[in-house]
Amino acid sequence: MPISSAPPSGGTPASGIEHQLVQVRNAIRTGDLARARKISDAMLAAQPHHPGVLIQRSRLESVDDNYRLARGYTLSAYRAGIRNKRQCMQLLRRLKTFNLIPELHDFIPRIPPTLSEDPDVALLLSLLMQVLNQPQSALQHVQAAAARHPGSSALQSEIGLAMTHLGRFDEAERHFMESLRINPGHAPAWWHLSRLPRHGGGSIHVDALKRETSRANAPANKALLAYALHRELDGAGHHADAADALDLACKTMRQVVDYSAEDNKRLFSMLKALPADGSSPPSMMSDAPFTPVFIVGMHRSGTTLLEHLLSGHTEICAGGELYDFTSQLRLAADHHCSTELDHQIIQASGGFDYASIGAGYLDSVAYRYPGQRFVTDKLPSNFLNLGFILRALPGARILHMSRDPIETCFSSLREPFSETTCRYSYDQVELADYYREYFALMQHWRQRFPGRIHDVTYAALAADPASELKRVAAHLGVEYQSAMLEAEANSQSVNTASAVQVRRKPSLPLRPKWQPYSEYLTPLVWRLSEIGQRY
Repeated sequence: MPISSAPPSGGTPASGIEHQLVQVRNAIRTGDLARARKISDAMLAAQPHHPGVLIQRSRLESVDDNYRLARGYTLSAYRAGIRNKRQCMQLLRRLKTFNLIPELHDFIPRIPPTLSEDPDVALLLSLLMQVLNQPQSALQHVQAAAARHPGSSALQSEIGLAMTHLGRFDEAERHFMESLRINPGHAPAWWHLSRLPRHGGGSIHVDALKRETSRANAPANKALLAYALHRELDGAGHHADAADALDLACKTMRQVVDYSAEDNKRLFSMLKALPADGSSPPSMMSDAPFTPVFIVGMHRSGTTLLEHLLSGHTEICAGGELYDFTSQLRLAADHHCSTELDHQIIQASGGFDYASIGAGYLDSVAYRYPGQRFVTDKLPSNFLNLGFILRALPGARILHMSRDPIETCFSSLREPFSETTCRYSYDQVELADYYREYFALMQHWRQRFPGRIHDVTYAALAADPASELKRVAAHLGVEYQSAMLEAEANSQSVNTASAVQVRRKPSLPLRPKWQPYSEYLTPLVWRLSEIGQRY
């Protein structure tokens, strides 16, 4: 049973266990893993089914880079059943860390309302449901919690975010405004509000955002507020001031997010140096439960739009941004990388059982989307993993989405990503250099896997969507359906940064969005000057 109300039986008293858990936590924090392991061993001997002990051991194994052991202890904690709020939140995070989706789906409905309607638990549940591409479930959790805690600005903001992902923009705006009425400095509400469609010109929030940005102390909050201020100033046509706000946002984010350009350059070099073992022909995957369609490219290149259009087809299911393939690589390497891929996984890849990786991926995704012929996986950064994907999943289809390099990078520069995603996007030079590395790697993959990667450009999709989608459909081996063009009528939820834009018909602006910022963007433009959409 995932939920247990039974007290610990036998062994160390509960108060003693809690004291020891604190000791282990402190030992891990100070890097004394030998001491942490010694205390943890004693606790496991006394209380082998105590969920807190098992969760703590899972964390210890993660810190010691024993991915499979850490995953196993998480599963043991799930089977043992949680007893309090702390264990509930820890287990939820651990299950997500290891992408244990069936267990999450089983566990979440069993959480009693006394816990699920706690503001902290509800916010975490909403975050997990958004990540799992289930904004309706996210909305239900935070609405239930808000009914009991109407004075929570965070819950009001989270309701607005779920409604944004569902395309209910007017309702979302009301909840963001209610969040700000409760707490005028709630940074996430300001940021999400700034992304909603504008009604009329100008902005009514600039003065308030300037005030809250100057007041903010935490770097993460100041950055979000500065990004929101940039968008408001941009909408009002005050581009010089908007550039200053964007510069503040990026510099503040760089205080929060670590990034090494040298480590990144080494990563790309290692990928291009992988042995040319090739991939099996697509026909060798005829017994798969579905055909995976990987939509890859730079973030903000239009991958969400392409998936949204494809999902209008009766045989194509939109999976969203899935981390299932990365999870299979981590399991194969017995190593947890903090991002989509790292050097250690590449180094371990020579010993991978690619058939097992492919089977694990298919089982994981098929659980969520049973009976589908095609399922899209639009995690953009899977472009890094194409060498592994085409060996593990020989029948996979690869769609590479590209957009004008400067437009793509400027769009990334204006977006606050998570601490583990797009770490390169807060400095113009680092961002441009990353784009150049990505561009070269895609050229490498095309040479390595001729005919396996179908290129789609945003410009072509916007200029003649029907013709471009017909070419995509032919590559996938399905008949083109006109419903694929009806982006505005598609009710599919969207939980990415493109949740607003994707519900409009694709179009090209009369002038590039970055053009009013050309002087500010000189470092970026100069480094990308020789790169065009030469696909």
